[in-house]
Amino acid sequence: MSAFLFFDIDGTLITLDDRHIMPESTKEALYTAKENGHKIFINTGRAKTAIDRHLLDFGFDGLVCGCGTYIEYHGKTLFHNKLEKERCIRYADRLREYKFQSMFEGKDRLFIEGDFGPGSFMEYIYHYFSENSEYPIEGVGHPDFIFDKFTTVRMPESDSEAFEKNFSKDFTVIPHFGKVYELVPKGFSKATGIQFLIDYLGGSLDACYAFGDSINDLEMLKYVPHSVAMGNSVEAVFDVVEYKTKEILEDGIKEALVHYGLI
Repeated sequence: MSAFLFFDIDGTLITLDDRHIMPESTKEALYTAKENGHKIFINTGRAKTAIDRHLLDFGFDGLVCGCGTYIEYHGKTLFHNKLEKERCIRYADRLREYKFQSMFEGKDRLFIEGDFGPGSFMEYIYHYFSENSEYPIEGVGHPDFIFDKFTTVRMPESDSEAFEKNFSKDFTVIPHFGKVYELVPKGFSKATGIQFLIDYLGGSLDACYAFGDSINDLEMLKYVPHSVAMGNSVEAVFDVVEYKTKEILEDGIKEALVHYGLI
């Protein structure tokens, strides 16, 4: 029976260091899985425009992007939840008022507001994603400013209490490393993306496998019956998975696929 395999990007398909490479063992394992009749999907918190081009060209059967806010299959858009422009402007105004620095993530374009000083998080975000985005990264004053989700950084002067009070009503707030938060509109997650594709393709949840390493992978790892934590995962991920594999550079994806008899 064909399986549906869902892979996070950072720390799962590609390394978290500055190289952002996909190990050769991972490439070979994914090709073999496809040859064996299984379907392979990216399931990421990134917007589509922020996905590395070599991943988009790899041959994945489909994409779940922005934590379930955008879904496509064989290049066809199946679902896209984008926020209304007025709401986007209002959220950006609040973040500016609360002194947070943010990257707003739409399917086709990224927008940034914050300090671009040397060594800053925003400088890293700008340079890394500029290499991948089809369109230039713009500021929030751009006429096409609209987004699906966003990532924000708490600064020493930030009003964290106001931020939590106002944004937790409309968004799931996912804390990441340091003072970084990922905000996804409520009702969407990597798990909802999986269910959408199962329904669309007429598949079964029992045939689903999810691979991840980070906090925003928890929903999909808890949702599917066959969940895999990379050896380099954060501790919370190990607590919810069915199987723990090796680290990404120790052939972790290949080992897990062999373990389940998928290759």
